[in-house]
Amino acid sequence: MKYTLLIFCCCIIFSCSDSFINHKLQFEKIGDCSGVAGSVKMISNINGERYEFYSCIDNGFDGKNYTVERKGDSVIVTLPKSSQNKALYKLILDVDTKPVYHHIILDDRELTIVKGEK
Repeated sequence: MKYTLLIFCCCIIFSCSDSFINHKLQFEKIGDCSGVAGSVKMISNINGERYEFYSCIDNGFDGKNYTVERKGDSVIVTLPKSSQNKALYKLILDVDTKPVYHHIILDDRELTIVKGEK
């Protein structure tokens, strides 16, 4: 009986340690690529981080052909860029990961994330 309880507790503890990465992208076409702004606005909350930024990407961007992947303590966001016509988009990306990350690369811009201790 002791061993059954010990194995059950271990299974519960180890099942909670899975890593994950969740993301959601909202986008809005602004116009042509003449006024590309290089700033990134970050908002942290209990559900992860929200990044608001502008990017010059393919004109027919549909919000599906981008990738978010984790490499080490970094999150890499790759947006579609080809030789097609480009347009300026306002992008809002929500990212939630476990374990936490310390760098994010958004559209070839690397940001260092500093989180306060709780």
